[in-house]
Amino acid sequence: MKPESSKPIYADETLDDLIIRGYKLIQPRQGYRFSIDAVLLAHFADLKKVKQVVDLGCGNGVIPLLLSARSDAISITGVEIQETMVERARRSVEYNRLQEQIKIIPGDLMEIEKYLPAASTDLVISNPPFWSRGEGHLSKNPEVACARHEIALNLKGLIRAAAYLLTPGGSFCLIHRAERLTDIINICTANKLLPVRLRTVHSFWQKEAKLILLEAQKRERGQLQLLPPLIIYNQPGEYTEEINRLYIGEER
Repeated sequence: MKPESSKPIYADETLDDLIIRGYKLIQPRQGYRFSIDAVLLAHFADLKKVKQVVDLGCGNGVIPLLLSARSDAISITGVEIQETMVERARRSVEYNRLQEQIKIIPGDLMEIEKYLPAASTDLVISNPPFWSRGEGHLSKNPEVACARHEIALNLKGLIRAAAYLLTPGGSFCLIHRAERLTDIINICTANKLLPVRLRTVHSFWQKEAKLILLEAQKRERGQLQLLPPLIIYNQPGEYTEEINRLYIGEER
């Protein structure tokens, strides 16, 4: 069943306002819906001197939309294995009239060589599944399960794909659980990606970090910059000033 020609969404979907530049995102009512993780990651990436971006596991396409709101000068390719998400992300791109800037393609990231050429992008970005097989609660919704658990993709495969795609000096940015930082750094190093920028993410200033934002570059030497912690809430239900700026800010 297709949506009515006058409407871009199905009955079981919502059209949600991203606030920035009036962009809207099509999401399922019951499937995987984006969270603040995507917003934090989209704003963590440094877009200076970047022309080509690949979002690995782009889901419904929220990160490509947020990146396009930050810069007109970049071309973005989103790669996603779930066909329902690919189709939905494409409709969001069309709804926002961003077809010339954003391309969504179906693909298995574990076989990235089949879809994109090596050393072809300046920036690879990813908000991957946080949970490995056997960890946490596996959702009965297949779309949610694949987005949250390493069913179709694992951390080694993700980082290997990023290293394959990056030009020399290019950057890989991701958000992940803080407790997996050691694994992430070890796998990045094994794939000749040097961690250069790290920011911890805390729900409240007095709480330990649950998430990390990491940038690794395809180069041999450099130092790791440890950024100030990012605090999400002043108190329950009240975002910090920085988070509010991310939701309404624009870069052009």
